[in-house]
Amino acid sequence: MTFLPIIERELRVRARGRAVYWTRFAVVLVGGLVCLPQLMWSGPFWAPANLGRSLLNGLVGTAFLLSCGACLLTADVISLERREGTLGLLLLTRVNVLDVLLGKLGSAGLTSLCALVAILPMLMLPVLAGGVTGGEAFRKGLVLPNTLFLALAAGLCASAGGREWLKTARTALLLVAALVLAPGLAGLLFKSIGGAIGLLSPLGTISAAGDTPYKVSKTDYWTSLLLVQAVGWALLVAAVFRLRKAWQEERAENPVPVPKSAAKSAAQPDGPWLSCTWSPPEAGSVAAGEMATAPLRPRPLNDGENPITWLLQRQRGIQALLWAGTLVSLSQFAAFRVLVRFMGVSSYVSVAWFLSLATSVFEGALFAWAASRFFVEARRTGELELLLTTPSGAREIVSAQWEVLKRRLRWPMLVMLTPAFLEAGYALLTMQNGFGPSGSYRLPYAISRLIGCLEVFVGIGTLCWVGMWFGLKAGGQARAIVWAVSLVRGLPYLISILCSISFSIFVRPAVGQSSLPFWMIMLLPQMVILVLYLGLIRLARQRLMGELAGTEVMDFDPRRFITSVAHDTLTAFRKARHWTPL
Repeated sequence: MTFLPIIERELRVRARGRAVYWTRFAVVLVGGLVCLPQLMWSGPFWAPANLGRSLLNGLVGTAFLLSCGACLLTADVISLERREGTLGLLLLTRVNVLDVLLGKLGSAGLTSLCALVAILPMLMLPVLAGGVTGGEAFRKGLVLPNTLFLALAAGLCASAGGREWLKTARTALLLVAALVLAPGLAGLLFKSIGGAIGLLSPLGTISAAGDTPYKVSKTDYWTSLLLVQAVGWALLVAAVFRLRKAWQEERAENPVPVPKSAAKSAAQPDGPWLSCTWSPPEAGSVAAGEMATAPLRPRPLNDGENPITWLLQRQRGIQALLWAGTLVSLSQFAAFRVLVRFMGVSSYVSVAWFLSLATSVFEGALFAWAASRFFVEARRTGELELLLTTPSGAREIVSAQWEVLKRRLRWPMLVMLTPAFLEAGYALLTMQNGFGPSGSYRLPYAISRLIGCLEVFVGIGTLCWVGMWFGLKAGGQARAIVWAVSLVRGLPYLISILCSISFSIFVRPAVGQSSLPFWMIMLLPQMVILVLYLGLIRLARQRLMGELAGTEVMDFDPRRFITSVAHDTLTAFRKARHWTPL
């Protein structure tokens, strides 16, 4: 049991961080937000049987996505040890490769399992609401730890063969997506053996856990549960072989140190080597005695070019994150066509709100990651303090970052706005039959879609500004993403829920759903969200400029942040009360 000390070491490190405790609170909060709309719309607006089914679908879907996203927790556990050079120290002791992987899996698995257990009792809410049996809730809840193990094993397999966190995280996400979605797609293509192939996916297990499929065939559920578990262990075995091969390659590499006499080459100028116009020699022109793995030549800094812009353009992976967020945003429109085709309109409506929330949060996380990455890395490596000592100053650093983000967002933004523009044009030019408004309601619907385009445009800009601010303030990549998404995606979600509930209770009985004023009043939440976005942009820009202009960046304290924002809002309200026009 030599892997137990590794688990103890990892758990001690995690216990000193506040993220372990806040994660459990955040998971339960997300589950409560998922249940809130259905519980408040129950009664005359939602039948009890449909209410319980919708609650169960939303809670299981939320926990399932969180379980799949747990692959990011193990996507950097081995690559981080390799980058810091501590993997060799571990393997010099009595532990072997399998012990290291089991220790990492155990520490990350216990942390994730505690967060998952916090949301499992909420699966009894659909049973109390009606329309769902306790057996179905138990069987679907049993799928979640199984999916969590599969995702953690996929993250370990990706981390065992890489060194950079961005690449290993991308590999882990693609691997989990392939394991979850590929069996279902293969089942659609090969209908003769489609049922057997679909059992390899956790989605097949959830599908077989329903009351009707379970009564028809209990074997499918338990077989799928065991097959997913077997795939997880196969990934763990693959991680052992990948890590052993990577470690052997590292040990085989024995670079010869560069002699002092050969340290200077003809291409390197005399004096300090920090000249932006000099770059190391290419791999093909390595002199004798030098390492054969010389770095490639970077793009030199041209005369008259902004050095901060040059530094920002050298960041790798930012454009890939922006396009990934764009594809996630477009997946909602594709999912509508696919799910309506296979589930029907009535079944799709029960999960449409959850799908919209999940894609909005995931898309916001990717954009916030791209926006906050520069300040997170610059603060971690000390480049930020170096840049602040140059004549550029805080204003030029912020403006250069914003200009680079705008250039990179040009085409992704155009692709994201295209479906909303097409919907608005379709509502104006043609009649909607069977779905959506028709006749005199085409104009309010088209206006709503145009405001939606503006909301998407301003929302992405807000994510960038708030992401940059929290990248400087939060002190870590994960915290910056969580706070940016909570403000830019969480607050509008709460506003839309409260407005929708208020309109359903107070406005609809007063003016009637079929009247034109009702549709015009329903546009008010979008206007409120736009005002919120503009206020967040102004707040983030002012705070970012002010904190960069200071001599020291303070650590982020949520209580201090909420207190300061409330104080600023109260001050602005008091000034507005005493303001008189000239």
